[in-house]
Amino acid sequence: MRTQVITLLLAVATLFIACESDPIAKAKFPEPQTIECEAGDKPSITLTMEYDWHLSSDALWCKIYNLTEQVQDIAGSAGKHTFTLAITNESQTLTDSVAHLTLRMGKRSEVVATIVRKAESAQLHIYDSEGNPTETIVLGFDSYNSFSIEANFRFAATDIPEWIDIEGGAVSGNANKRITSGARIVANGNRERYPVTAEDGYVITFSNEDGTISFDIPVTFEGMSDMDITIINSAGVNCGWEISLDGKEKRIVDDFTGEATPYEGEISYSIAAREDKFEVVCFEMKIECGIPTYILDPEWIKFDRTKMTLSVDATEQMRYGLVMAFPTGIYEEIKSDIKGAIFELDYTSGIGIETLKYDYMPYTMLDFVQKDFSEVGAYDGMYVYHSLTAYEIPANVYNNEAIMAKYGATIAYTCPFVNAVDGKHPGIIIDPRIEGWTTATQESGRATAELWFKERQLKISEGEYYMGENKDEVMAIHLWGPNDNFDEEVYVVFKLDGITKKLLVVTPPTK
Repeated sequence: MRTQVITLLLAVATLFIACESDPIAKAKFPEPQTIECEAGDKPSITLTMEYDWHLSSDALWCKIYNLTEQVQDIAGSAGKHTFTLAITNESQTLTDSVAHLTLRMGKRSEVVATIVRKAESAQLHIYDSEGNPTETIVLGFDSYNSFSIEANFRFAATDIPEWIDIEGGAVSGNANKRITSGARIVANGNRERYPVTAEDGYVITFSNEDGTISFDIPVTFEGMSDMDITIINSAGVNCGWEISLDGKEKRIVDDFTGEATPYEGEISYSIAAREDKFEVVCFEMKIECGIPTYILDPEWIKFDRTKMTLSVDATEQMRYGLVMAFPTGIYEEIKSDIKGAIFELDYTSGIGIETLKYDYMPYTMLDFVQKDFSEVGAYDGMYVYHSLTAYEIPANVYNNEAIMAKYGATIAYTCPFVNAVDGKHPGIIIDPRIEGWTTATQESGRATAELWFKERQLKISEGEYYMGENKDEVMAIHLWGPNDNFDEEVYVVFKLDGITKKLLVVTPPTK
């Protein structure tokens, strides 16, 4: 036991003597210091070392200049030394970065400097539709104006004025990834008339996920061009209108359900155009023998520019109207031949029908029919329409008592036949609206019809007419016309159980 104690004492004594003989163990290290800097800076630090030394940095973005070379560590002999540091932006984030300079002398080492690199500043850049840097987002009018955004943080548009429409409804992006979006003004008939400048103070705010970073980007709008127009009427609907013959009652008919909704009051408008300059153009659609054509500037359609209201004169006959408004730029292009510019011939039916071109449909103010609102019985009147175009041919009351007596009719109507068409064989389809005159009664022999031309009875077998259902699956006469030259009336006598119910006098077609 004694021998072990003596051995331990000798070891401690040997270690003490060794330390006493190693002067580096007593070396004084420089006082620790802190250096704050930014990426790109070249701060310097002066250190006094008593012995040979080794200095190292623990961050790749903080290097030490060794003459012209940037190194991660460096060594030297005792003395006073000044070191220049290279601070790069490598791995820089939106929070501060910290590096340490560690000095080693002999077997001892201590941190002699803490380098604090300030956080990268948040950046967000806007580019126009051509990719050029810009300070604002320019709004489109009737289409989205594209722009691009790139930021060094994940972002999203967090505050958008309600009168701005962002393509897709939202915009967001990841850090350092350029994304493209679009924006346009939400037209309301007024705001689009005027330009918006950056000085007006309207902005779109882009923020990071936690809301600690935000950028307000001004928005601008150049205003409408003279090719732009916004048309809004008081009902928000420009088609499907019906107006009574006296011009006082109005209703809107749903294209799908056929349901008519009454509309009270005047038809008023908000029309936005550059400098409030626009031209209103009116048409009447006339239907001659089932073929529609448009007549420019009918006097019975009235638009009051002071009140911005639309009205029509009273009439006794059904008629059709189309009202349009054009910005000055468009109007100047078409005014020399308005009809020729905005209408085209549609041959879908086999006949060229004047039809408004698709590109001009947005300029429609009102598309309507003026008609009798009084209730018509299911078996009143007579319905006649063109076999190819399906447009109605008015059947008017006929009062020739001698002819009516000849065919035993107490109710009679008259209408014109349709004109010939090259390569086609048009005719008229007649629904007499007679109670009990149906497909079933026709098949049983109760419902019949006689067609007379120059005292000659027309024949189904010769293709001059036939009896069958029309497009609404209602029993009808399909009259193709006599094989002889159609230069006199055709008398169509509708009978039920051998009794004449109605007479239709079809006059020769116009030439």
